[in-house]
Amino acid sequence: AREEIASHTLVAALSAVAADEAVKAVVLRVDSGGGSALASEQIWHAAKALGERKPLVVSMGSAAASGGYYISAPAARIFAGADTLTGSIGVVGGKLVFGDALAKLGVNTFEVHRGERALMWSSMKPWTDAERTTVESMMRATYDTFVARVAEGRKLDRAAVEAIAQGRVWTGADAKARGLVDAIGTLDDAVADAETKG
Repeated sequence: AREEIASHTLVAALSAVAADEAVKAVVLRVDSGGGSALASEQIWHAAKALGERKPLVVSMGSAAASGGYYISAPAARIFAGADTLTGSIGVVGGKLVFGDALAKLGVNTFEVHRGERALMWSSMKPWTDAERTTVESMMRATYDTFVARVAEGRKLDRAAVEAIAQGRVWTGADAKARGLVDAIGTLDDAVADAETKG
């Protein structure tokens, strides 16, 4: 969990410190431009559970955007650098399609599937209109959950979050002015804050 933000290691680490009675408060250092929505949701759950048992303070590095912001949202207090890139409350999705390129190279592919959308994520052909509608619906649901997580964590109403979301990226200073972070400060500042809470 010290080397990378990955759900299987970070969730275990957060759960362990949540259960450790010797730990009075936790500082989570986040330096990530984002990643998997599923991993972000899993880490969010672990961070929220930890925050319900003891103070959780987030210290943002050079970037804590998209999934990096998602996992920061449950913190009692968030510190960022003035130039930290953060926010990016949004969802992107798509797929690369290689079918025609492979055919030009003489590589033939054959579909073996069962079910109407079994090949929806296949890289051999573009989405049908129905598949595109399904993907857009999935992305909307993920975005709505992200906005709800931020609204809950930052104690803002959904409309206020929506106004600063939609994928916009903010500097730490701009994020503080919009309520996405609490203070401009360093890791040392976050540790000092956690000490007063623990």
